Amino acid sequence: MDYRPLLAQHAVQLTHDTPRWDDAAQIAGLDPYVCKASYVCGVMREFMQASGLNFEHNYHLGSLFLALDATELLGRIVSGKRGTDGSTEVLRTGVRYLEGHADPQARPLPHSAAQYAKLRNFAGHGAAQLARTVAFTPDSTQLLLRHLAYVLNTMWEDPSLSANLAAAEIHPLFTVVKGNRQPVYVRDTQEHLMTSQPADGLEHDCWRYDEAAILDNSSPSASGTA
Repeated sequence: MDYRPLLAQHAVQLTHDTPRWDDAAQIAGLDPYVCKASYVCGVMREFMQASGLNFEHNYHLGSLFLALDATELLGRIVSGKRGTDGSTEVLRTGVRYLEGHADPQARPLPHSAAQYAKLRNFAGHGAAQLARTVAFTPDSTQLLLRHLAYVLNTMWEDPSLSANLAAAEIHPLFTVVKGNRQPVYVRDTQEHLMTSQPADGLEHDCWRYDEAAILDNSSPSASGTA
């Protein structure tokens, strides 16, 4: 089945950063909104696969941080966020979106939006301090990735998404392939969608299954101080 129309079903005109996306879209031969959505899909897939790679090798701090990066990007998309300030609130918005659009086949997220913000601060700032009230276990990441995968497949059906995605400050990245300038992720995403849903075929997806190593979070060095 061809899933490329999924990204375009609620497409609107972009309201911000249009010269950048017009440029990328012209190169890719796509509508600017679809080009931006394809980029977003590709970035989220990379974050999730990189998180999964760390997860399968029990590198839990790195895995959590990358999964929360994907969650922050989700928060930026669904809120239409512009600028770089307020990243913690953007992350919380992403978590709340996951809570409101949860995978019915997965257990609920083990942390609140505020707790995930504390975990991201912990993982991103030297793993120095984490409130004792926040338990850090493989579930912290595993369930987050499961719900991210579900939302990556389904969020394009949300009619409120398109206007916010059109406004969100997200800029395309470019590379050079065989001497030709190309927007990163866009063509790969479109090729993937020819046969698969956005979150299908992710590499390093052991988080989809229930067998996981247990991380001892009971020591002072792991749990930190309140």
